[in-house]
Amino acid sequence: MKIIASQVQSLDTRVFLWIQQHAPTFKVFPVIRFISKTGDGWAYAMLVFSIQLSGIPKSHDFFTTCVLAYLIEVPLYLFLKQKFKRNRPQNHIRGYQAKINPIDEFSFPSGHTTSAFVMNLQVIYFFPALAVPMMLWALSIGSSRVLLGVHFPGDIIAGSILGTLCSLLALFITTM
Repeated sequence: MKIIASQVQSLDTRVFLWIQQHAPTFKVFPVIRFISKTGDGWAYAMLVFSIQLSGIPKSHDFFTTCVLAYLIEVPLYLFLKQKFKRNRPQNHIRGYQAKINPIDEFSFPSGHTTSAFVMNLQVIYFFPALAVPMMLWALSIGSSRVLLGVHFPGDIIAGSILGTLCSLLALFITTM
């Protein structure tokens, strides 16, 4: 198992370094940082409460399912962070410095990406006309975390899967 984990880390590190070498982040840093900031949580809260207060059809179901999805996601995400304790790129790669300071110590899975994919699936389910912009937003948040140097690509993949699964579970529970 340790051999597989080592090989995955090695591949993830190589892909991360390739992205860092080829991405023009210095030119678009303010945009990338803004996109990442929209994954801090405030945008989700604003979206959920705005829709709830709007009274549009399905707004109450959307609100309830989102709350449940995050009640599932947050403890699970925190558990996985502590279970795996994967170093962030700047703590794993000698001489590398992230472009921003991460909000916590470990990188796996990406919390920003996990939350983005929870919201992504909720919006797609309740408001399918918004599927394309929501998917682009969620993917942009995950990508921004790699471009800013605080996550490996594998952290983003894991976060997108975890967020999607938590969202599906909440939908399953609320629509039974």
